[in-house]
Amino acid sequence: MLSLTTVAIASLAWLALMFGAALYAERRPTAWARHWRHVYALSLAVHCTSWTFYGTVTQAARYGWPLPPTFLGAILFYALAVGFMVRLVRLARETNATSLADLIATRLGKDAWLAATVTLVAALGLVPYIALQLKAVAMSFQMLTARASAAQATDVSALPAWQDSALYVALAMALFAMLFGTRRASAAEHNRGLVLAMAFESLFKLAAMLAIGAFVWFGLEGATVPEAVAAAPPQPPPGGGFVPLVLLGALAMFILPHQFHVGVVECRNEHDIATARWLFPLYLVLIALPVLPLARAGAALLGGTGVPSDLYVLALPLSQGQQGLALVAFLGGLSAATGMVVVSTLTLSLMIGNHWFAPGLLRGAWSRNDGSDLRGRVLALRRAGIVVIMLLAWVYSRMVASNDALADVGAVSFSALATLAPALAFAVWRPQTPPRAAVAGVLAGFAVWAWVLLVPMFLAARGLSPDWL
Repeated sequence: MLSLTTVAIASLAWLALMFGAALYAERRPTAWARHWRHVYALSLAVHCTSWTFYGTVTQAARYGWPLPPTFLGAILFYALAVGFMVRLVRLARETNATSLADLIATRLGKDAWLAATVTLVAALGLVPYIALQLKAVAMSFQMLTARASAAQATDVSALPAWQDSALYVALAMALFAMLFGTRRASAAEHNRGLVLAMAFESLFKLAAMLAIGAFVWFGLEGATVPEAVAAAPPQPPPGGGFVPLVLLGALAMFILPHQFHVGVVECRNEHDIATARWLFPLYLVLIALPVLPLARAGAALLGGTGVPSDLYVLALPLSQGQQGLALVAFLGGLSAATGMVVVSTLTLSLMIGNHWFAPGLLRGAWSRNDGSDLRGRVLALRRAGIVVIMLLAWVYSRMVASNDALADVGAVSFSALATLAPALAFAVWRPQTPPRAAVAGVLAGFAVWAWVLLVPMFLAARGLSPDWL
């Protein structure tokens, strides 16, 4: 096992390197200009969060999927519906939209209540996904530093709040997100630093996952990996869950707030999407290649030891004494989680500030008619919003701590945000739709999601299963 100091220093060094990449791009506007289309395509891999490192391994272990169905949905989207992405980019540029809520509300009557409703659903739906990142980083950190057993690493509900490492991960990521994107009040201009940093971290987590895959195939001792991979035939998911997950994967390309920001808002030239059409699917295939071998080898070597499949990516190298490789895997998962958390909290804080708090600030400024500069207050509200979002995600992670499958949490969050897809469709193709009808539809869809998925998950976390459920 690695010492706490070693892991902490390595983590801080990697986060500092990411921040340095962002500063480099901001201070040198012409950097990577000739290859920006490739940078843009790689930044889309912010979609590959800690769920890629941990949750998709659980899916592969359960059902034998060589390619996660959400990845397949994303690949099919770029293969068959890339024209829709181009249309979104054009509409966002025409309406000067900086978020999903901006685009929907602007196209549907410029209704403030609709924008506020979309923001509410996006925030509530994304909190579980941010909680997933916190839980993944916390439990992998505990396993790597031997601060908890494999079972204890996935269930922290019995710990006092101040002993929960996820709390400190949440506060550290909140600080990192504020350093990344709340140094200026204007949200209209492109954030080159953010895009380059996401592309940089995407390359690193791909290298980390491929290194783990190479180790599984060529570095494991005392195991015949090809036989282990071929063993344990896949089992079909209950209820035919493959197709819904494929659909959610396709919707995620434009309905997740952080994915919409990177793919639509930060797209400087719609021709860059032509490069993303082949480079991003290629990236998804490459990063998914080691998942099934990793799941099968983990089941063969660690099955029955109490190690959850979510942690095979760390447990396999550690079981063979490969501490350095385990540290690289941890940093890959940390990078994946940090990229998603930074972009999503920045996006949500923009949406909350613009559609919840800014109207009140502007009305106050207009009533005083003093011409005061509101930039400081806007930045303060965004920073406060980031902290609140991260703390809500931490609370959620403790409430569902007994659910040790990260794949389940990710699917619940994807489903919540997918309820915004009809409103976006009306905004794109039927802009004459009454805003009140869109608000009613969004609220109805979210209510169905909460009843069908959220309530059962919370009751299951409490060990309850009433007959009416």
